[in-house]
Amino acid sequence: MKKYRILIVTAILAIAVILSGCVPGPRVTGSPGIALSEDIVFVAYGNFIYGMNAPTKSVEWYFPDESNNKIVFYAQPLVAGDYVYIGDLANNFYKINIETGNSEWTFSEAKGYFVGLAAEENGIVYAPSNDGNVYAIDSSGEELWRFETGHFVWAQPQVNEDVIYIGSMDHYVYAVDKSSGEEIWSFEMGGAVIASPTLNEDSSVLYAGSIGNEMVALDTSAENDEDRVLWHFDADGDLGSVWGSAILVDNTLYFADTNGYVYALDAATGEEIWPSPIEFAGTIIGGLTALEDGFVFATEEGDIQGYNFDRSSMPEWNKNIEGEIFQAPVVTDEYLAVGAIGGEELFYLYDLDGTLVWSETPEN
Repeated sequence: MKKYRILIVTAILAIAVILSGCVPGPRVTGSPGIALSEDIVFVAYGNFIYGMNAPTKSVEWYFPDESNNKIVFYAQPLVAGDYVYIGDLANNFYKINIETGNSEWTFSEAKGYFVGLAAEENGIVYAPSNDGNVYAIDSSGEELWRFETGHFVWAQPQVNEDVIYIGSMDHYVYAVDKSSGEEIWSFEMGGAVIASPTLNEDSSVLYAGSIGNEMVALDTSAENDEDRVLWHFDADGDLGSVWGSAILVDNTLYFADTNGYVYALDAATGEEIWPSPIEFAGTIIGGLTALEDGFVFATEEGDIQGYNFDRSSMPEWNKNIEGEIFQAPVVTDEYLAVGAIGGEELFYLYDLDGTLVWSETPEN
């Protein structure tokens, strides 16, 4: 079986992950975490997180002020309101002011490091950690509660009005009460859940993929596991591992597997919509990102491809960069950005037609 490499670790903190069905080998280098907010680009890599001006590519600020070998960033930053939220490999989690680059607070109660994307709602941030917990942290940096799973949590929690949905490498998807942090229900998947599950608009269905070669639709209000599974898709046994997040657009679920295919499923039935999946050369680790009329993805091998939802072009555009890409592209109304390692530059900024605006390796 092809050896798929995990998104992020360092040589010192190399992970020995034992997972059924497929055993990914640990990476010994980190991958940059990328986020966009209007005209600001956030690049988290190594000892710093950089706030960069998108039109000019100048570094507006960097955090912390001085390099500290104990502080290493590889997580994807979360941009929410006037703040950036991110954790490091020294078990710290930060709230950083977007304008100044100054830390508002530091949360240091976790027993494991942070490599996953957090979620935020009404000033409360939900931070997934490698100690197996998701931490609910209030606007002043105080812990409200923690929810413990049985393994690492890299997936961004999904938050609705009353419930938080969590995917864990312990093979479970959890529904957790947002106010108390108490478990409401859990569902065992066929393998580790690496990426964030996808929640539909009314929060009635949760779509979760795993490296157990499956995509599952779960009824969030079902009273037992027997009634919870609405459908289960494995492409007649040919589906590969699902590492990246799916996107849900107009009742169609789009996602990619590690065998080199992108699928479009009827979200209600799990039936394939396209006569055959899109086939591409390479491996998608980060998943798909929705555009206005289509989607884009980046392969581990450095290919960036944009498609229409109706597959009227194959692909609409395609770019290749030197290096490896492990995070899904991030987009705004104007820009598309990817980070890569092992190439000429660390960061690449495109317009939405796939034209390169600039590339850079930020320095302080």
